[in-house]
Amino acid sequence: MAENNDAFLDEEEGIIELEDEEGNVTRFEFVDRAEYNGVVYYALIPADYDENGEGAAEFVVLKEQEIDGDVMLATVDDDDEYNAVGEMFLKRFSELPDLDDGEEEE
Repeated sequence: MAENNDAFLDEEEGIIELEDEEGNVTRFEFVDRAEYNGVVYYALIPADYDENGEGAAEFVVLKEQEIDGDVMLATVDDDDEYNAVGEMFLKRFSELPDLDDGEEEE
C-alpha cells in the first residue's frame, strides 16, 4: 500500500498536496470525504485537470490511516473496497444539487 508521508491541505483553496514515496508532490482538489465501514475515505481530482476539456475528470479514492500516531492518506489496494467506496462517492455526487440550474450566462 502506498502511503503519502506528507499531506498538506490548503482549506481556503481546497487543495491537497500529496508526496509519494519517491518525493514527487502532486496537487489534488478536495471533492468529498466520507466514512465507509468505519474508515474515512477521500475523493480527490487532480488539480491540473481541464474543466473545459473532453470527458469528465476522474476522481481518486484514498483512505485515511494512522501510522505511528500520524494520520496519512493511503491508496486503496483492494479492488472490491475501491469499487464499493467509489460507488458510494458517485451516489453522493449524484445527490448534489446542480449548481448551474437557473443561472444565466451573461
